[in-house]
Amino acid sequence: MNKKIYTGILFLFAVLTGIRAQIGEHFRFALLTDIHVTQKGTAFDDLQNSIHQVNRTQDIDFVLVTGDITEEGDRASMQRVKAALGQLKVKYYIIPGNHETKWSESGVTDFGHVFGGERFKFEHKGFLFLGFNSGPLMRMADGHVVPQDITWLKKELKEAGKEKPVFLVTHYPMLKGDVDNWYDVTDAVRPYNIRAFLGGHYHLNKFFSYDGIPGIINRSNLRGKEAIGGYNIYEITPDSLLVYEQKIGKEPQKWCSLSLVHSYYDKKGATDKYPDYSVNKEYPQVKEKWLVQTGIGIYCSPAIADKQVFVGDDMGFLTSYSLQKGKKQWSFHSGNRIVGTPAGGA
Repeated sequence: MNKKIYTGILFLFAVLTGIRAQIGEHFRFALLTDIHVTQKGTAFDDLQNSIHQVNRTQDIDFVLVTGDITEEGDRASMQRVKAALGQLKVKYYIIPGNHETKWSESGVTDFGHVFGGERFKFEHKGFLFLGFNSGPLMRMADGHVVPQDITWLKKELKEAGKEKPVFLVTHYPMLKGDVDNWYDVTDAVRPYNIRAFLGGHYHLNKFFSYDGIPGIINRSNLRGKEAIGGYNIYEITPDSLLVYEQKIGKEPQKWCSLSLVHSYYDKKGATDKYPDYSVNKEYPQVKEKWLVQTGIGIYCSPAIADKQVFVGDDMGFLTSYSLQKGKKQWSFHSGNRIVGTPAGGA
């Protein structure tokens, strides 16, 4: 064989081997969810037990905390959980669940203030992890992923490239009946190398398919009807994802496994998943006067006064548009998401 060709093949093999080793490096992490701390009861004890167990376990690189950390969404309970999680010997990444929003007394803002945000992004040994809020965004509403988070997802995935293996972390499952715009999320991420969604909410270990994309729902940290609580441990190997249930003081038990090299979904998805908007055609006398696409979630009714339309949005902007043509007049940032209808008057 020609020496130059041989050297080139050897170099290419070395490069490919190095890439494979970087992406396929073995690691483990823990996932805690549905902790439901209150000022009374055993939920906080269950959390402390899990933290101590994680700290005693070798080779846990980090911890994912996927929402419902409190029962009532109050700031005092969130601060109590934050102090407890601060005892972990490894870094943790956290997102809110419906209990941090659905019964919120703060207009669904406390979680972001206590933990510094509602998203996370990090890379670990060749894998990208993206966590984001799945709602609700107002009291007693359905789960919902806001437009700006979907835009953020698309941006991060595009920058990572279509070959980068990705885990998406939410609280709610991306299923009909849980998240009202789940199909917007799965459509947005489908062109990329999504290995699985990870989350909670159902308080049990269960495997789902989100329009073909694997979804793993994890047990609650609570003890429930048992004497002890627990959580899950994820093990990443060069070609597989293995999930173990870790009950406090017990040996971990494997309950789920996925291939990290096999593709589980196509690039199109189901065609019958979208809402039916045919009702709009039943009232031809109702016509659109103007339309403004803000790219930000709006979850409150607008107010009309002095020939202006006032709208608050999920990123905290109060904006005025002209009533006649929808032209933007001014915008003010309040510092918190706006979920109440603005009050207009002379």
